[in-house]
Amino acid sequence: MKKIIALLLGLTLLFGCAALGENAEKETLGTLNVNGEFQIKGQIPEGYRLSILDANNTNIYALISTEAADKPQMTLSIAFNDLFTGEDGTAMRLNDVDAEGIEAIKASFLEQVPDAVFEDAETVLGTRLLVVKGHVDENSSVVAFYSVYKSYEIELVADMGMNAGTVDLTEDQVRTIIDFLTNLDFVPNEA
Repeated sequence: MKKIIALLLGLTLLFGCAALGENAEKETLGTLNVNGEFQIKGQIPEGYRLSILDANNTNIYALISTEAADKPQMTLSIAFNDLFTGEDGTAMRLNDVDAEGIEAIKASFLEQVPDAVFEDAETVLGTRLLVVKGHVDENSSVVAFYSVYKSYEIELVADMGMNAGTVDLTEDQVRTIIDFLTNLDFVPNEA
């Protein structure tokens, strides 16, 4: 969560979501296999590509990019966090985090995005997403999407970037990104 500023400054990509066909077959997002634990599957919008910047046993940093300068930028961060492992060793989802834990996650976002507004969303397979909208500063509007799956924190950060000529994402852009993300599947790898 504290990676928002670093992600915004250090990673950029251009992101736009084409309308997803209702019956479009989902593709694995590039080679996005998370440490042999699970895959994130979704329809990659036409004209966009996933670029893995760094991947190791506990973290993945990636971009989804296109050439269009007037589309939001997005970065993806996936990191294992043992705070999201139950006392019995079971892996957790955001759905399993209690109200106190959710408030702690929101407080962490508020440190970086003081005017943050929070909404809930859910993927088609029932994984909870926390949607965070706000401004890092007067020049940078941000929408962050946060979840936990199998004890991995998954964070997608979208902003308009430095070359777009505007600070804020439009409601249509935000809705398109939310539609794209809620259509993702978090699929456990078979043993």
